[in-house]
Amino acid sequence: MATVRICVCGDEGTGKSSLITSLVKGVFVTNKIQPVLPQITIPPTIGTPENVTTTTVVDTSALPQERNNLAREIRKSNVILLVYSDHYSYERVALFWLPYFRSLGVNVPVVLCANKSDLAVDHSEAQVIEEEMLPLMAEFKEIDSCIRTSAREHRNVNEAFFLCQKAVTHPIAPLFDSKESALKPAAVGALRRIFYLSDKDRDGYLSDKELMDFQMRCFEKPLSEEDLVHIKETIQKTHPNSVAPSGIDCRGFIHLNKMYAEKGRHETVWIILRAFQYTDNLSLQESFLHPRFEVPPYASAELSPEGYRFFVNLFLLSDKDNDGGLNDAELASLFAPTPGLPASWADGSFPSSTVRNEAGHVTLQGWLAQWSMTTFTSPKTTLEYLAYLGFESSDRSNPSTTAALKVTRPRKRRKRPGRVGRNVVLGHVLGAPGSGKSALLDAFLARGFSTTYHPTIQPRTAVNTVELPGGKQCYMILGELGELEPAILENQVKLLDQCDVIVYTYDSSDPDSFAYIPTLRSKYPHLEELPSVFVALKADLDRTTQRAEYQPHEYTAMLSMPSSPLHVSVTWTSIQEVFVHIAEAAMEPSTAFPRSEEDVEGKWMAWGIALGAVVCAGAAAVMIWRRYHATLRSTILGAALGGGFTTIAVLPPPPPRYTVPVAYAAGASNGMAVPVVETNNIISHPEGGCPLQVGEGTYHLKDDLHLATPPPHPSEAPVVNPNPLATVPTPPTSGVKLSLVSVGQRNKIPVFTSKEKVTAPPFAESNPALAAIATKDGLKRRKPKNNIIKSSSSFVSRVITHEASSKRLNDRNPDGLFAFANINRAFQWLDLSSKNKDEPLAKILFTKAHMLTHDINDVTKSSSHIDIVMGSSAGDIIWYEPISQKYARINKNGVVSNSPVTHIKWIPGSENMFMAAHANGQLVVYDKEKEDALFTPEISNNSAEAVKASSRQPLQVLKSVNSRNQKSNPVALWKLANQKISQFAFSPDQRHLAVVLEDGSLRVMDYLKEEVLDIFRSYYGGLICVCWSPDGKYIVTGGQDDLVTIWSFPERKIVARCQGHNSWVSTVAFDPWRCDERTYRFGSVGDDCRLLLWDFSVGMLHRPRVHQQASARHRTSLIASNTQHINRHRADSASNRMRSDSQQTADTYNEYDSAVRHPVEPRARTALLPPIMSKIVGNDPICWLGFQEDSIMTSSLEGHIRTWDRPREGINDSYNANNSSPAISTSAAGSGSGIADSVMGSL
Repeated sequence: MATVRICVCGDEGTGKSSLITSLVKGVFVTNKIQPVLPQITIPPTIGTPENVTTTTVVDTSALPQERNNLAREIRKSNVILLVYSDHYSYERVALFWLPYFRSLGVNVPVVLCANKSDLAVDHSEAQVIEEEMLPLMAEFKEIDSCIRTSAREHRNVNEAFFLCQKAVTHPIAPLFDSKESALKPAAVGALRRIFYLSDKDRDGYLSDKELMDFQMRCFEKPLSEEDLVHIKETIQKTHPNSVAPSGIDCRGFIHLNKMYAEKGRHETVWIILRAFQYTDNLSLQESFLHPRFEVPPYASAELSPEGYRFFVNLFLLSDKDNDGGLNDAELASLFAPTPGLPASWADGSFPSSTVRNEAGHVTLQGWLAQWSMTTFTSPKTTLEYLAYLGFESSDRSNPSTTAALKVTRPRKRRKRPGRVGRNVVLGHVLGAPGSGKSALLDAFLARGFSTTYHPTIQPRTAVNTVELPGGKQCYMILGELGELEPAILENQVKLLDQCDVIVYTYDSSDPDSFAYIPTLRSKYPHLEELPSVFVALKADLDRTTQRAEYQPHEYTAMLSMPSSPLHVSVTWTSIQEVFVHIAEAAMEPSTAFPRSEEDVEGKWMAWGIALGAVVCAGAAAVMIWRRYHATLRSTILGAALGGGFTTIAVLPPPPPRYTVPVAYAAGASNGMAVPVVETNNIISHPEGGCPLQVGEGTYHLKDDLHLATPPPHPSEAPVVNPNPLATVPTPPTSGVKLSLVSVGQRNKIPVFTSKEKVTAPPFAESNPALAAIATKDGLKRRKPKNNIIKSSSSFVSRVITHEASSKRLNDRNPDGLFAFANINRAFQWLDLSSKNKDEPLAKILFTKAHMLTHDINDVTKSSSHIDIVMGSSAGDIIWYEPISQKYARINKNGVVSNSPVTHIKWIPGSENMFMAAHANGQLVVYDKEKEDALFTPEISNNSAEAVKASSRQPLQVLKSVNSRNQKSNPVALWKLANQKISQFAFSPDQRHLAVVLEDGSLRVMDYLKEEVLDIFRSYYGGLICVCWSPDGKYIVTGGQDDLVTIWSFPERKIVARCQGHNSWVSTVAFDPWRCDERTYRFGSVGDDCRLLLWDFSVGMLHRPRVHQQASARHRTSLIASNTQHINRHRADSASNRMRSDSQQTADTYNEYDSAVRHPVEPRARTALLPPIMSKIVGNDPICWLGFQEDSIMTSSLEGHIRTWDRPREGINDSYNANNSSPAISTSAAGSGSGIADSVMGSL
């Protein structure tokens, strides 16, 4: 604890010693005491309760002979208690004592004490303060506070010394200027930074929740509602505009602290400042700004996952316009609580040193790359700015900013080290002037090529991400040394410690360019100790012979380099492969060192050791086999001869071939990702595993294709699973979903015919602005414009195509199935009819987003053309044609709708238009061939009343399909709600649309007329999935209530609830090959890892339920009790709270016809349908289900695609011969009790 040293001064006879004695004894001492008391130390347990420091009280004398001791004690003190007791001693305060303190050069606070107040009967407290104390305080700024005391009456004695302590521990001078009656600039700056850090959502206001969090952080006790209201009312009296529904702004926050200082409660301000690590001089603590963080030699510092997550969140909060980049204003706002940009950034010409978008704004990729470079080159700078920007560690064992950093393993100090354990590498680019070094750095940042030559004088750096083969990401820093090249290359220790690779460049068209490299290597021989890559630039020009002792290829061959110089041009798209090669050389240094004779001998020695190990292992295996064979034979003989012993040989199983690629597995804690090693897809053929037994036979598991999960991008942050019943965090994906297509004459899905069949007109037929543009060749389809393989877009990270993809496409069966699957940030194109179905034809890796949903256009598909649309978590939509590898981005950077795409489907019968559902409750119709434009809602009456009334409609048409403005996307935009649209499905008659939302509603639309026909509600919780029966009579939904619900569309009511899942239902789908005009088969899958099959018939669902009174009463009570049990089980779940909110929002539609809104049907009055089959088919949630003519397919969260073969006709096993569907048998029995009674009987 700090020690407060109080020097008690004043004229003789003012009662200094009596005050000290009264403090120690607690009462007035009537006996005569010595003139000057010895020094007294008061421990923290003695004195006032607020006393938390050790206090030393020193008595002094004002006699002339004690003047030296007086001056010495004043200089040693932290605070002075100046005592006066009458008019004479009061006059001496201004005439002698305060000038004397100034003459000694001390700058400590002074507490003015008017003692012996018990003798002054003719002066009131207010009069003394106004006439005596306030004039002195106005003249002398060093006076911190004033107080009246009486040692005889022991009045305000403890308070006087408490004010002395407070003057040291909570000084007013650094905070408040009493003459100006205002907070000092340093205090205002500190409070502005505190406001910025407390404003978590960066909206410029401290909300009630943010104020509560601020209160708990500073004072460790909650703020009552009354206090919160009082604070707002107090601020509003002076600054009415500083209080808004969103909270209080920065001006009001500073005014509140100013009032604390004015009223003598400046300790409150200090508590706030010290909670945010401020010192007495209003600077941040040195230990907070620069904690101890040591990087050993040959090691490096990098951002930890927590550090990356902090900078990602900071970027997202600061990107106010959501354009994916930080402009100058946003950067200035972001760095407001700091001294400004780091000095290294300014010296490195930030933001030109990192990745920017087309507008010149720093992207998220560039933002993370810049901080990765800063951490690598100057970890102290990163730690300092983490403190300024408010980083808070989630690790209780390490609460400092060092939790955001990690230290890599030191590199081995030998000439040819193994793999470098770094994710950030540094390379120096060396070469003759004019060789193209600056252009190489520009190409590294995806900048355009400039023909103007500008010699590099100041050092220049560029940092960007590089994706290595296998999907691993690393950050690479390339530096051009400029005029500092000799100084940096001469510093051998620093160069070998930091640099990972040297890039030697020369101009292949300049005959004098290459000679610079051998001269440089001979001048600095220690460069040979670093991995080297030789690059011949300007390969688009005519190559010339170099005027050097050796030509480049001869020089590299003489050095026994693994490869000759790479010939590239920055104008070629293949320049990106050079950066991959440089990064590989930095990560695998042994691949970029010259190969000497020792290496060859070592290689042969390694082969000899390996061969010897193989021979020894083979001999050991033979010996083990022989011993096992002999043991097995003795066991059999012993058993046959009735021997009295049995020998059992246990052989361990072989080790697994691959590391299972689980990105966010069940072992992850707090949503953190566990390490992932990407492998190839793995296919297995289980024998007799997981059969599905139903009435028509047994479905046997054919194969299990496990898709490789790519490692997450460094910028990704885990997401918390909203499912209260889930046991694992949600990965940054919607799970693996499939889109299947056959381009041949494969049997089509059965179509139901009806006497009342109605053919719907094509979508947007009435709008001539949307008429399709005729082409010369009607069979030739339009393709996207951009080549995805050669794309330099930051949205697409990498495209990996199969080396024999053309041959596989030519040789395949046209009736076979193509499958397109999303997993994490990858998108795979698979040929399920191929023997090598585990080898994708193509795989796309995305950087900024994950594909959540996708669909194939059945109208335009052919053997030479497939149209696919994909919706991403960033809101961008990709139109992809896999055969030509062309693509286009739609809704780029959210120009139309800036929320994730939750579901996407081509509009039936349309070649160009598709519909996308967004997480903000919008349904948007896009045209794949139209350009995007900034969307502005088209509302005929823009008055406030009209907009408000429109927002209450069940369907708000923000742009109609009949709009004349159809030059750009969107074609149409409809707002259904403020919550996420989970899924939608088109009816078989191509007229209606069923939409399920997270608010628990099922909305049936006539999307041709742009109107809502029906609104149904779930039992509780949101709805997740929806599908139509093949004849369009029934709609089936699944949701967070763990139920599958069947709705009758013609009768506009619920007909049955299907109970069998134990968690959220993720997908429902009908099996058209098991449906006819009377009976239906559908399936469902969910987070409980189960696949359920259901059968129901028309007669069963519509037969009246006739009950006897007694039995009806009994059954109703049984189901009611069961319902109460379920309600109690879910009463505290997040889903139930969500459902309560949705019920409240439903009340906003009371003004509409009750025929549109249908109330929730009680479960006791709804028929229950049991499944005919329920099976756990894996260990991870199932997220997709599909039926084919010959199989059933599912896909799971972690990438398992399982296929079951259907039973062959005429073959039935014993199970199928003796068991049939409970639902069908009930119907056939004709008991007259209906579906509900069959379930009640089973209960």
